[in-house]
Amino acid sequence: MVITVTLNPAMDKTITLKGLNIGSVNRAITVREDIGGKGINVSKVLKNFNISSLCTGFLGGELENSFIHDFKKRKLNNDFIHIQNETRANIKIVDSLNHTNTDINEPGPYISKEELKIFIDKFKSMCSKEDIVVLSGGVSPSMPDDIYLHLTKIAKEKEAFVILDADGELLKHGIKACPDVIKPNNHELQKLLNLSDISEENIINAAKVLKNKGIAKIMISLGEKGGLFVTENGVYKCKGLKVPVKSTVGAGDSMVSAIVYSLINNYSDKETLRFATACGAASVALDGTQACTLQQVHELLKEVKCEIKEEF
Repeated sequence: MVITVTLNPAMDKTITLKGLNIGSVNRAITVREDIGGKGINVSKVLKNFNISSLCTGFLGGELENSFIHDFKKRKLNNDFIHIQNETRANIKIVDSLNHTNTDINEPGPYISKEELKIFIDKFKSMCSKEDIVVLSGGVSPSMPDDIYLHLTKIAKEKEAFVILDADGELLKHGIKACPDVIKPNNHELQKLLNLSDISEENIINAAKVLKNKGIAKIMISLGEKGGLFVTENGVYKCKGLKVPVKSTVGAGDSMVSAIVYSLINNYSDKETLRFATACGAASVALDGTQACTLQQVHELLKEVKCEIKEEF
């Protein structure tokens, strides 16, 4: 089973403008709302890839019903903890004239110690041997920074395979439990290991350091420049694809979905990075936080070239 954890879901409202004028009245061209949060985004993509998953995390307030309704419509399996406070909403401003994307994200609701305990107990009961567990995204300010450390330990004790996609203190603490795969972007990796710059050589060397500490696979997103994949077998690089950028939200989540899909289909490391690169490109070409489809990914996959930089 695939389990995706979203500890701080959000209703993503994407507003498209033709020119954002700060301090003035702006009129939207289009507006769309999508249920979101990184783990949920992963599950949305996996559903389009014909892979079932179980979404879990926290939901509360008036938006909870909207999420549950959307889950039913998408036929997404879900088991969230109900909380007393309101699930957050995020605003994404897409300026089609200046080709910019601006995010305004709420911090998220207060999660009580009792609610957190209920979730952890549920998570323990969910995880089983050979499950794929995706821990991704930020958390509300009330959550401990080491939450992913604890969840990774729980999952690995159950002999599940863990993918961690987080940044800052969440990533710093989470890697102490040695998740099987992590997916930072270049800036997150720079911050994690205090790199002087994000040259390709520095990034690869940093990923090797993490590999030697027990993290088997490190996929690094380079944005429009593509991605790197450092594993026990070698170092792989894919250049980015040129696609019309409509929204950058969810591109990393699509790459995580690609990792899950590749694991289930026994892809090689090289094939995994190629597929992830195509997934990320397919995602940014869609409005809002829509989930890419296999057809869209396979169309782009034809253009993805992968270079083997080192073999171990």
